[in-house]
Amino acid sequence: MQDRWRALWVLSAARIAMGFQFQAVGATAPLLRDAYGLGLADIGWLVGMYLAPGVVLALPGGMLSTRWGDRRIAVAGTAAMVLGGALCAFAPDVATLQAGRLLGGVGGVLFNVTASKMVADWFAGREIELAMSIFVTTWPVGIGLGLLVLGPIAAWGAPAAAFGATALLALLSLALVLALYRPAPGAAAPGRPRLSSLAPGDGWRLALAAGGWTTYNVAFAVLVAFLPALFVARGLDVAQAGALTATLSATFILSIPASGWLVQRTGRPATIAALGVLAWAGCIAAVRGGADPMLWLTLSGLVSGAAAGVLSAAPARFLAPSARAIGLGLFYTMYYLGMGVLPRMVGAWADRAGTPEVVLDASIGFALATVVLLAGTHRAARRPAG
Repeated sequence: MQDRWRALWVLSAARIAMGFQFQAVGATAPLLRDAYGLGLADIGWLVGMYLAPGVVLALPGGMLSTRWGDRRIAVAGTAAMVLGGALCAFAPDVATLQAGRLLGGVGGVLFNVTASKMVADWFAGREIELAMSIFVTTWPVGIGLGLLVLGPIAAWGAPAAAFGATALLALLSLALVLALYRPAPGAAAPGRPRLSSLAPGDGWRLALAAGGWTTYNVAFAVLVAFLPALFVARGLDVAQAGALTATLSATFILSIPASGWLVQRTGRPATIAALGVLAWAGCIAAVRGGADPMLWLTLSGLVSGAAAGVLSAAPARFLAPSARAIGLGLFYTMYYLGMGVLPRMVGAWADRAGTPEVVLDASIGFALATVVLLAGTHRAARRPAG
């Protein structure tokens, strides 16, 4: 196996462990409520605590990676995931549970930012969209794995067993990174982190790239979060509504690597990504108009993954090797901030409107904004620095 593909599989395995750990609260929520006396707001807070550190740690994570080396920070992040999962598993009270959740989230942020840079180091200039498509897919794969196994594990051995399983998977990932990952040839050597390593215009390019990646993810996130309520309001039962939403998620997971392969074969990343997102917006509009949701959500999932690899790989197309850690830190800071704010705004809008139907309008709007930002990123990345 070529070194770059071995590096990708090792980092992807660790990112699956990250998604698996993130889903632990959602998969065990009913049992957590009984075990700790939690309300729905408390459950929501535990879910959000895993991603919240990204707002303040993404840029420092990039700077730490520059100063101490990618592999060390990736190992530290994965180790924090292990400790966070273990702390949740042995939590005697809610405060300890929250502390473990926050620690795991800190580790997840450090790993995510650093591993994205490591993939870019190995694949920049060759197969980057395909590599990032595979890497991006690991997050929903980890979440899906958590949905499948963590609930039954918790039912068998209480929530502690489920959190313990996330710690064990993170520990296995840590062992893989330690044993098998090696830095990419040509990767920047550790040194003093400097914002001046960014080329003139990189800040604007990063803002466009992060904006597109954020609106794309928000468009999908609000669908997954609010579609069950929308279908129940249309007269379906909870099981049917959940099955329809799961169809979207499953086809989305399949479409991301398939689209990455198509981009690699054709060499037209921006065109394929834009057409895929426009088709996705059209599918959502069909559901909004009352068309058969099973058909159009299936089609939606099949086309919506077209932009994932292209958008996530965008910074690697213009950041110099010495600027990747800092640049991706800024990229993910903007992403985490948008993901923390925008879905809540959509939910508040739906509450004021008194109907979840407006969520579809919001998702269409975010998809169209993604196309605009994607075009701007592609254009800006082709301009010479300065």
